[in-house]
Amino acid sequence: MGHEITGLIAYDHLTLAAKGKVDGLLAADAADTLTAPDFASRTTWADKYRTGHRETAVWHFVDIEIDNPNLNWACYGFPPLAPGQPASRGPAQDCVVNKIEEFAKELQAAATPRPERILALKFLMHFVGDLHQPLHASDHHDQGGNCIGLEPSGDYHSTNLHAFWDTGVIQQLGDSPVDIAIRLERDITSDKARAWSRGGPRDWALENFALARNDAYALPSEPTCETRGSVTLSATYQARARQDVVVQLEKAGVRLAYVLNGVLQ
Repeated sequence: MGHEITGLIAYDHLTLAAKGKVDGLLAADAADTLTAPDFASRTTWADKYRTGHRETAVWHFVDIEIDNPNLNWACYGFPPLAPGQPASRGPAQDCVVNKIEEFAKELQAAATPRPERILALKFLMHFVGDLHQPLHASDHHDQGGNCIGLEPSGDYHSTNLHAFWDTGVIQQLGDSPVDIAIRLERDITSDKARAWSRGGPRDWALENFALARNDAYALPSEPTCETRGSVTLSATYQARARQDVVVQLEKAGVRLAYVLNGVLQ
């Protein structure tokens, strides 16, 4: 649902030129039935595609370590593509930051074959959203919070910390992606949109990492994949998480539009 909210916001911020090119590419992709063909639905495509293409699984995050943050290490040294190698066939050991940069270049290049441009668009629509989920840009020896269980006494809509930030906290915002997107859109002023439309994936990854370090990992204990402990999330923690997620969804929508507007002029 978070990806759909991001997509709905992004689509509203596309220029007429970019919107026309996006619509054309998606219309040419109607045969792909992994998701519905509309823009918001296609933002979830990369997750569906990953089920049958595990070589793309690591592309969805960048594990910047809380104790020793190093973006270059978390991105496997930003491996370059071989000459003529499409980004969709890149090495399995890569990160979401590098893939956003690669797919943006592909989408911009007129020489990129249309099937690859469509893949580039669909991956971008998802990966910019992933980059704004705090636990997709951080790790504390716990697989980005996947190894931290949540005590069943809490109404978290999730069983672990990663899932809470992925879906649980978003479910606390409402049931309808459209209604949530409309509500969030009212909060995006022109000044905010301009401020957020700066920098690039590397800057946004570090920004999101700081949010994870300061808020997502502000826990009463520090379970790891070895200890497999559980935590209880206080009402204060959950309230801050909701505030953070609202802003991250807004930023992701604005920045997805910023990327697409830039490469589809």
